[in-house]
Amino acid sequence: MELIRELLAGMLDALLSLPRHLQGTRNRAQRCEEFMELEHASAPQPATWESPPPQLNRLILSCGDASGQDHALRVLRHLKARHPELKVCGFGGQDLAREGMDVWEPLADLNVMGFRDVIAQLPLFLKCVLRFAREVSRADAVLLVDYPGLNQRLLRIAKRAGVPTIQHIAPQLWAWAPWRVRDFKQADRLLTILPFENAWYERRGARPTYVGHPLGDGLQAAMADEPPLEGALLDSDSNTRWVAILPGSRRREIIRNLPCMLEAATALQKLHPACRFALPHLRDEFWPLIEQALADHPSLDVTLCKGQFHRVLERVEAAWVTSGTASLEVAAHQVPHVIVYNMPNARAERLARRIVAVPWAGSLNLIAGRTLAPEHIGHGISPEALSADLAGLLTEQGREGFLDNLKPLLPLFATPGAAERVGTALESIVAERA
Repeated sequence: MELIRELLAGMLDALLSLPRHLQGTRNRAQRCEEFMELEHASAPQPATWESPPPQLNRLILSCGDASGQDHALRVLRHLKARHPELKVCGFGGQDLAREGMDVWEPLADLNVMGFRDVIAQLPLFLKCVLRFAREVSRADAVLLVDYPGLNQRLLRIAKRAGVPTIQHIAPQLWAWAPWRVRDFKQADRLLTILPFENAWYERRGARPTYVGHPLGDGLQAAMADEPPLEGALLDSDSNTRWVAILPGSRRREIIRNLPCMLEAATALQKLHPACRFALPHLRDEFWPLIEQALADHPSLDVTLCKGQFHRVLERVEAAWVTSGTASLEVAAHQVPHVIVYNMPNARAERLARRIVAVPWAGSLNLIAGRTLAPEHIGHGISPEALSADLAGLLTEQGREGFLDNLKPLLPLFATPGAAERVGTALESIVAERA
């Protein structure tokens, strides 16, 4: 019955998607205005533990990608320290399995992205919905981490089963799909990670709790997992100006963004011969793609840093970074940067600008509520403009201005504590239901 219900709901969502987006384009200006009125600079409250904690024996956890699994791992470790007998099952990946979770389907290891991937894996997702529906009534609580496409369905099932449910990392509905809030506001707690999200969700009847950005919990661990730097980045003289090229973590991002970044690097090196370039990446399977792009720029001196990211950021003075969470990672290392996202064609750019109802794409600028990092988003990005903006950040005035404006924002995304606050929220809803 639950599977049929969710199939029908999914078909209805797909049928209504286009008219809803069309309606969204008509009131885009109003949505932009509302976004600008939200509070953009408040820090999360410290976690407060119940003593003794409520009993928590069985938890169902669902995450569907690598970043969600990283966040879930930190929350799980906090919970197991508080509840040594806790049994955890659900959807995750190998890392969660090594932590003792009974992983029903390794969704976090599949890297399913985009509409075509979802359609290809539809039988698997239906299997996941069915398994969840069979098991949910046995759980003390459900923790859904990011991955709103699937977790939206699981949330509805958990709500009907009367099981306390948390959605960690509220989807960014304020940017592109406000009508979907009707499902997510059913969560007992909707955990937000950006400071302005609480007000937006509260206005729509949800029960949000601002826990802070999970990036802060993972920075030290991420650096510890990377091998030490060696070679050119360590041996260069004091006159060298290192610049990072960060084309994104996914194949599609690399294909779209790396060529224009390399052209910008070529232009910058002509103006500033002391500049050298570092290109770090953590995913081995993408190095042939990166090296293929570099072959078109044989005169450009780029140091490849395989298996590294955070350690490289400690050595560079500026960066080009693909829009997304990476801009916050770069900012956490206090590196001035330019945000880039090259779209495949002018039609895609026009569509995005009509649907997305926020003035910026970069997470840092969204948190700041203004343009802190220059953005180049769209089709036909000018390499010369990318070069000029980054050159401005290499000047003493440009660098100091960026860092002065960044400093008060760091507690909002670069300090630890989010995983602990998630654990607190989960315990609190179980205690409320006891």
